[in-house]
Amino acid sequence: MHFHKSKPVEYDFGGSRARMLVSGKHTAGSYCMIEIFSPAGRATPTHRHQHEDETIHMLEGALDVNIEGTVHTVRAGETLILQRGTAHQLINQGEQTARYLVICAPAGFDEFVESCSEVIDAPADLAPPSDAAKERMRAAAPRFGITLMPPQSAPVKAA
Repeated sequence: MHFHKSKPVEYDFGGSRARMLVSGKHTAGSYCMIEIFSPAGRATPTHRHQHEDETIHMLEGALDVNIEGTVHTVRAGETLILQRGTAHQLINQGEQTARYLVICAPAGFDEFVESCSEVIDAPADLAPPSDAAKERMRAAAPRFGITLMPPQSAPVKAA
């Protein structure tokens, strides 16, 4: 048994706050867990992970998740499991910050976050990502098996 008690490192990850709760270094690469605080109006680019399955567990607020052209809403207390290779986009269309856990197995996404983010000292209101931050993310993505996709046409809302 291992208890991980160090203070989590926090990042400005594309304009969202990311707290590295468990990295692959702590799990011999089996998984990582990151707490994300996504401000109202923020969205990830549409992307797919080639190496990891991704689980999203909503803690507060809600996210619309565009999964291969169909939008599903994930609310506090709900969990979404995305198989590797599934194109998806996380969108906070609410009026409050959405807080959720991202668990990726195996680990690797944690290293992507570390490679293209800025460490922050304390919780803060983060600005939308700059063009330079977006370019750093685009440049890092292929090294971690992440494909960033161009914007899609209007998705269909799931029933």
